Amino acid sequence: MAKPIDNLEALLAPMSVAEFLSEYRGRKPLHIKGAADKFADVMSWDALSGLINQTSIWSSASLQLVMDGERVPPGDYCTHAVGRDHSTLMMPDTDRVRKWLQQGASLLLNDIDQLTPGIKSAAAALESGLGGKVQCNLYCSWKEHPGFGSHYDTHEVFAAHIAGEKTWRLYERPTPDVIRHARFKFDEGADHELRKGKLTDEVTLRPGDLLYIPRGWYHDALAKSEATIHVAMGLTCPIGLDLIGMLFERAVIDPLFRSVVPQQAGSVDNAELATHLAALGDRIAEFTREPAVIDQFAAFAAAYRYPRGNVALPGDAIDRRYQRASSEIRLEQHKGAWLLTDGRQGAPIPDGMREPIAWILERPDFAEGEFAEAFDGIPDGARSKLLSDMQRMAVIAPA
Repeated sequence: MAKPIDNLEALLAPMSVAEFLSEYRGRKPLHIKGAADKFADVMSWDALSGLINQTSIWSSASLQLVMDGERVPPGDYCTHAVGRDHSTLMMPDTDRVRKWLQQGASLLLNDIDQLTPGIKSAAAALESGLGGKVQCNLYCSWKEHPGFGSHYDTHEVFAAHIAGEKTWRLYERPTPDVIRHARFKFDEGADHELRKGKLTDEVTLRPGDLLYIPRGWYHDALAKSEATIHVAMGLTCPIGLDLIGMLFERAVIDPLFRSVVPQQAGSVDNAELATHLAALGDRIAEFTREPAVIDQFAAFAAAYRYPRGNVALPGDAIDRRYQRASSEIRLEQHKGAWLLTDGRQGAPIPDGMREPIAWILERPDFAEGEFAEAFDGIPDGARSKLLSDMQRMAVIAPA
């Protein structure tokens, strides 16, 4: 029986996480061969059929068809229907979808990372292991019928191969670390054909295989067997531009950034302006060293996940309470790092968790709902793990 993909180690096996990080991540594509049933818990033909037949959860945006590189117009496979929220939408008609599939159209299911326990577990494992947001799409295609032409993605791709065989072609990367921005947006088809570099590798994926493709790396794929499935997990992580946006709010409260730039009678003195701009740059550098800014960005990075529900009934219908189990444990800063210590030994504080831990230590008792309300920006899973870790360390106990 296949094991669930519930951590990064299981996703990358048999390659180690350390080797992946040091040799491949962000640098070059990687093909990892796995046991045929490695991703059996993530997706299967039965699970896919079950998803498609839940017609009310799909629209022309979330379920799409592609025929030989061209998207099938929604009107050709959808009908106007009333959705679960009572709005009118274009909903796929399974009979018409079936006919298109019989002609060789590829099936694309978008944003499926919440729809089955197996996919949800794999997405969460990738998020917690590498720190970022994971969005999953499923691609089902048929022998010798191309889906999408050569293109690159603005996120890292982890393609888990589920069924059949598919050959991927990889080309040189013209620009590293592309992002979703107009500067990196090109017309489909001809522009991509001109921009992609020479072919660098060609790999055939079989069930259990994983293909990693860094951002901006051109690729295309073609099914080599009668029927194929792969799930593409797209990972987006915090980058330096996120810090720039955060520093804007910090700059708003600094008089230097609100002052008028030097100018004389409507003309700008370049020398005086250069001095002023240099002062602004120095102040920005000072901002990035402020503990409050570091803590803010650490909290932002720690919460940079998609919310994934983890309600377990009936137990979760009760708002559990906790109480302090030890009054000796406290937060201390040592050599610039925050530790949770009892005075004899200390444990390092995970990024973004100093404030939540301080909140817990300030209270003789609290309800889990109160903690969730105070730190609703932290994902449910991260909050639950922190409470579990605090219990294991005998800081708190069930009340």
